Amino acid sequence: MPASPPPADQPCPIARSVAVLGQKWNLLLLREAFLGRTRYTEFQRLGVPPATLGARLDALVDAGLLRRHTYKEDGERPRDEYLLTEAGRDVLPVLAALIEWGEAHLPLPSGDTIAYAMRSADGRPVRLEFVDDQQAVVGADAVTVARQAR
Repeated sequence: MPASPPPADQPCPIARSVAVLGQKWNLLLLREAFLGRTRYTEFQRLGVPPATLGARLDALVDAGLLRRHTYKEDGERPRDEYLLTEAGRDVLPVLAALIEWGEAHLPLPSGDTIAYAMRSADGRPVRLEFVDDQQAVVGADAVTVARQAR
């Protein structure tokens, strides 16, 4: 029996995030959207069963991470494409952190990976960092996790 995700109304922001992002295939679908995939047939290349793919894309639309946009090519019926919303684009650091962790702790000996770079002429590489309120980089070993009242 597959595990069910935590409900999205949990007080913990991690539980709420996992309720949306933790569904099987959702992070990979978002990764593909960041790589420029927008069409159902492009997402199918992941190997997601068709009924599951439709349900996952619907869930990402319902969660506000993707939006449907109808397009029509000459001689074809109208179809939907799926575009990242602002909330969907805000998932980028989450994906970057997962990639960084996976490359560090579950590396493959060869093959492709995903890299992040500036959207500029020189395309300099970028990475995630903790930064304090004075813009100083803080190492992860100097960061603590604590509950905080609002």
